[in-house]
Amino acid sequence: MTGHSTYFEVISGRRTGMAALIARGLLRPPEVIYKALIRTRNALYDFAGSPAWLDVPVISVGNITVGGTGKTPMTLWICRKLLDRGIRPAVLSRGYKAAAGKAPDELMIVTRRCPAAVAVAHRDRVAAGRLAVREYRVGAAVLDDGFQHRRLGRDLDLVLIDATRPFGYGHLLPRGLLREPVEELARADVLAITRCDQVSPRDRAALAGQLRRLAPQAPIVACRHRPEGFCALDGAAHPGPEGRVGCFAGIARPEAFERTLADLGIAPIAGRWWPDHHDYVAGDLALLDDWTIDERLDMLVTTEKDLVKLTGAGWQPRVPVVCLRVGIEMLDDGEAVLTGLIDEMLGNFNARPACEEPDETQERT
Repeated sequence: MTGHSTYFEVISGRRTGMAALIARGLLRPPEVIYKALIRTRNALYDFAGSPAWLDVPVISVGNITVGGTGKTPMTLWICRKLLDRGIRPAVLSRGYKAAAGKAPDELMIVTRRCPAAVAVAHRDRVAAGRLAVREYRVGAAVLDDGFQHRRLGRDLDLVLIDATRPFGYGHLLPRGLLREPVEELARADVLAITRCDQVSPRDRAALAGQLRRLAPQAPIVACRHRPEGFCALDGAAHPGPEGRVGCFAGIARPEAFERTLADLGIAPIAGRWWPDHHDYVAGDLALLDDWTIDERLDMLVTTEKDLVKLTGAGWQPRVPVVCLRVGIEMLDDGEAVLTGLIDEMLGNFNARPACEEPDETQERT
């Protein structure tokens, strides 16, 4: 946990001194190599790539930085819009950092929050999509974390940009948090700025201006993370934390979670943080129990993607454990713009010539 937070302090520039300066310098050479590889890969797709297509429309939900930007709440929002139109969606995930034999936390949330959707985890998302169409008769696919997954064609490419940390400190991995150069946003069909309520109107307008220059063809919508109540380990609704509260999670943005709790008037006594997508083991649960005693806590609060990992783990916590459910709320005309793009995409897909077939010969990359 300490090493994880130190890394962010170093790459963000918040940590000063000679040691931090040297560390940033050491991260530059691998960043240069990574950037060259990404540029080469994207050039191959741009000039010689031939994506595989499903015989249902595909919406990709992705980002350009590592860390939480709100992909899962946005995926749920899109699934509900499709279901409102009588279209059963499949959510396709590569199962990033999922423990062996377990579903990724994002898909567990989809299954719990939107049971009418089909959730499929597989490294080969083209094969996963075709299986969902063939076996479950879905009418659309939502590609989770799909902006960099260029093998599967998409009919609408949505990219999320976190207003509080939009460009990963201006560097690619590992020197910063960018997964590819910001110029690649020109591939996007629509950009969604998330956590708009956590920045000033001036900063939000400046960010929108930057994005228009990077992706002049893409409409920009604004949204925020909206708390949707608390639930207990068994999924039942819960009135929320009370007494001496501690918070814990394995997420990329613990400070954003703490701010959301603060906005609800919840001030945890202390916090425990693990890296993003952390898979809890018995030692972690024992640590939480001991911590509960040491801090004299009455309740623990965590995120939904952490809670779904703990459900069924056999943990008998010493105090109640609840999670905060979070959704996406569109601001300004964002809902009208994004639903309009979805409807336009569906109309264009239905107007395709019947002779178009998915490319069964596409090689893996």
